[in-house]
Parts: sequence; C-alpha cells; structure tokens
Amino acid sequence: MTVMQAQGGVNLEARQPWIRAALFVLALLISLALHSVLMLDIPVLPPIHPPASPMRPSLPVVMETVRPVPVEQAYEQPDTFRPENPDAFEAIEPLQKTLLADLQASTEAAPFEPSGPAEAEAPLPETRPDPLDYRQEILQIEKFTAEVELERLPRRVVPALPRVEGAPDITFPSSSEAVAAAAAFAGGSGAKVPGMSVVTQAEPPAEAVVELVKQNDPTDAERLQEQSGALDETAADITQVEPIEQILAVDVTTYRATDEDVLYFELSISRAGAEALPVLPKDVLIIQDCSESITRTKLGFFKEGILDYLRTLTIYDRINIMRYSDTPDLCFEEWAPVTEETLAQAARFTQNMRARGQTDLFTPLQQVLKHHQPGGRPMIAVLMTDGRPTMGTVASSDIIANFSRQNQGRISVFTVGAGDRVNTFLLDLLGHNNRGGAWIMPLRDEIPAAVRRTARELSQPVLAHLDYHFSGDSAAEVYPGTLTHLYLDRPLRLVGRAPLGQKNVVLQIVGDSGPIRRDMVFQLDLAGAGDGGEGIRREWVMQKIYKLINDHLASGRVEILREIRDLSIRHNVPLPYGTDFPM
Repeated sequence: MTVMQAQGGVNLEARQPWIRAALFVLALLISLALHSVLMLDIPVLPPIHPPASPMRPSLPVVMETVRPVPVEQAYEQPDTFRPENPDAFEAIEPLQKTLLADLQASTEAAPFEPSGPAEAEAPLPETRPDPLDYRQEILQIEKFTAEVELERLPRRVVPALPRVEGAPDITFPSSSEAVAAAAAFAGGSGAKVPGMSVVTQAEPPAEAVVELVKQNDPTDAERLQEQSGALDETAADITQVEPIEQILAVDVTTYRATDEDVLYFELSISRAGAEALPVLPKDVLIIQDCSESITRTKLGFFKEGILDYLRTLTIYDRINIMRYSDTPDLCFEEWAPVTEETLAQAARFTQNMRARGQTDLFTPLQQVLKHHQPGGRPMIAVLMTDGRPTMGTVASSDIIANFSRQNQGRISVFTVGAGDRVNTFLLDLLGHNNRGGAWIMPLRDEIPAAVRRTARELSQPVLAHLDYHFSGDSAAEVYPGTLTHLYLDRPLRLVGRAPLGQKNVVLQIVGDSGPIRRDMVFQLDLAGAGDGGEGIRREWVMQKIYKLINDHLASGRVEILREIRDLSIRHNVPLPYGTDFPM
C-alpha cells in the first residue's frame, strides 16, 4: 500500500459522520412530505355506528287467579338423645302413639286375602336327646385338704363353762385318771368321758396358773432396763458407714407464716468445695416417643437433644436407646459400653427415628423394668414424650401407680416434654415417684436446651438410693418422701414444716457409693436460719399435694380429694394439672 492510499482512507473515515447526518436529514424531509400529501388528498371518514334494532311492543300483564303456595316446614334436626335428660321423652312419647295409631288403622283397612292350602312338608327326622352325662352333673372332691376324722366322733352339747380372765385354753398337767379315760375313749373302748374332762380336772386349777405367771412378771425397773438395753448397739449391729458431711454443705432457709403457728424450712445439700466424692459409673436408657402425636418438627428437636446427650457420656458408663410407638424397639439388645462404635451406632439409630403409629406407653415402661441389674451402678431412664397414650393402658393414674409399685425406686426416671398438649400430670408424677423429676418446656424449640440440661445435671452421680431420717424429738413433716440420687451438679432439696417452738433438728441421710455405705449427719439451726420467703411454704404445699395424690391413686378414697382442694384454697396454691387429674 502506498502513502497516498493510506491518506485517502483516513480522509474517508473522517468524513463518514457528516455523510450519515446528511442522509438522516434527507430521510426526515422525505417522510414529512409524504405525510403532508396523504393528509391533504384523503377525505375524512365519517364515524361508524351500529344499526338500530327494531323495538318490540310490550304486552300487558293480566292476573287471572291467585293461589296460595304452601310453605313446607323446614326439617329440624332433633337434639341428641341423652339418657340423663328426661325432657327428651316428652316429644318422643306423642310421636310413638301417633305412629302406632296410623299403623293400626292402615292394617284394619287392608283387605283380607286368605292364603292357599299349604303343601304337606316332609316330616322332620326325629331327634333324640343326648344321653345324660352324669360326670357333668356331679361335683366330686378329688383331693382332701382337711381331715374328716372328727366327723366320726360323737358330738354332744355341754353347758357353757365360766371363763377365767387370762387363763390359757388348755392347762397342763392334768390328772392321770382324766388322761387315761380320754385315751380309752379315743381307742374305741366305749368309755364315756364327760366333755372337756381334761381341762376341768386339771391340776393345779387355772386360777393358780394365772397367779403363778403374774409372779414371774418383771418389775417396772427391770422392764425399763430391758428396753434401754435393746436400744444399745452391739458390735454385730454396727454397719460400716463412712461419714461424708465434711465434704458437703447444707443451706437452711425458713419462713414464718403470720397466719399459722408453724415454721417452714428448706434444706439444700450440695458439695462444699473442690473435694468431691468419686463419681459412680451409670447406666443411661434414653426413651423416645416416636408416635404420630410427636410431630416431625418436635421429633427433630428431640433427636438434636439426644445427640447432645450422647456426647456427655464417659467411657465408664453404659448406654441404650429405646424408641416406641405401638411397640418398643431397642438400639442394643444389652447394655453397651460407651465407645466410638457404640456412640456411632446410637447416633444412626437416633437419626432414623420417624413419627408414625399410635402411642403405647405402658408396654415400654414394662421393658424398662427388665433392664435394671442389681449392683453398684445407678440406672437412669430419661423419657421424652408428650404423655398422651392412645392404646393399651391409657389412664395416667394406672400407669403411674403400676409402674411405681413395680419399680420400688430402683430406677431413677426423669421426663422431658414441651408444648401446650403435654400431660404434665403423668410426666410430673412418674418422675416424682421414681427418684427423678420432670423438665416441661412451654415451647418445643426449647427441647434441645432442656435435654442438654438434663444430661449436664445427671452426669455425675455420687450417692445412690438415698434414705433420710430426722431426730426422734422432731415433729417436722418433710417432703419429698423419696429422694433422688445425689449428683454433684444438682443440689438435693427438702422442704418441711415444724412447730414454731422447734429450734433445731438433726438430719441423717444414708446412701450407696458403689459397694460402700455412706451417711451424712447435719444439725440444723432453724432459729438462726435466714429468711427464704413465702415460696418455701408454696413448695411445701405442692409436695404435700403430690403425696396426697399418690395416696388417692393407691386407695381411691374420695376424702383425699377434698383434703387436696382444702389445702389448695387455704394456702392460695392453684391445683395442678387441670383436666388431667379429675378433682
């Protein structure tokens, strides 16, 4: 390419914008000219209207006759008949009479048409009665459980003998003649022995025997010495119990009611410091309700809590998981030690839980009782449910009473529930009666936190199967009657009521620390304790109501319900559980 050609190309590209602008102006002028010509030459089109439709002449309306239209009476659904409502018979009885009268009139008006002669039917075969089986008519005693030799002895009526106060029924020794006569009569010699001859001819007489017995009675001083000796412990009576009160602390608070001459107190037992009792290895059974009443969302929260619970177990513990709806299903056939493999299997078992089927709660609880193994390990069962069984044993009172009676405090049961449909009566009493407790949350999204709290507080048991005793001069009424195990991270609480004049009490708590029996003895100064407020009395009233409810479940006495109601009204404490417990 030459230099001139390159310069020519550059000038052409520089002139292109001016050329494009000129062409645009030219096209615009041509468009305006064409539109002007069209507007001047084409005439204006008239507006188009649809053709008018011809109007038909209106016809006059003539009313010939007027007939009334019968109004049909609307059918009214009768009220549901209830046997306890006698007013329902007032409307039914006239209707029955009218129907019977119409039926009789229609029957009488119908023409009578006699039926034709019946054909002779073949005679039925003669039936003979079955032969009488006398074995079905005679009751026979196959095995005698009582001797009948006395029936062979002759019986005679003897006059009533005067009774001697304090005399034994038979007095020995007797005279040799009376014994010989009785022996001859028993041998069939035909001798006639007067009735009660052995007793009436006794020597010495009954009066003399009574006096002789009274002479051998101990004096009052000897009797008091004997009773005092019975209270003294011997070497064989003393058990190996190690004291542990030095590593535990007791916090005492009181409340003096202005409307009562009593003193309410609360005891809280926890560890005193860094020194602690050895933690016991434990057996943990997690029980999950997987029925349809547990929605998929709520079951997801429970599964999240179970996975967190598994992370708190130690290598010294043993684990098992049960899921149930209409039938229970176990993760392991036996107790499994806590290892990486067993925890992974338990996690898979938990993730595969699905909400389906009905709810049978009592059958899984029967399976729980079979998992208890005697020994030093405390067994803890954590039940997660809404407490609404739909099959099997469904009455809450029967489930609580039967399981608690069979368990006898061997298995510690804790319950976890959430939502507004939880059967708090069942969950509370099932835990209260079996060395446990209940965590019931108002919202279902609080379930994982409640399960984590349960795992944390129950992770370190140090003393199992506790019993407590107060000093003999104490008139205190203390609840609960059955204590939970003692855990390092869960204080042990007791509430009581004592006379206003009682200044101090002595408390002893005994429990098992593996194979070792331990106890703690505390002298409690009620007079110098701090003020705990009216909440102590309200807690005591609730624990008293728990005790009365259990008494009602065991006996069914109606007066216990009245006592519960009076206790609630007198202390302004609302009755628990609402419709779940009939009052």
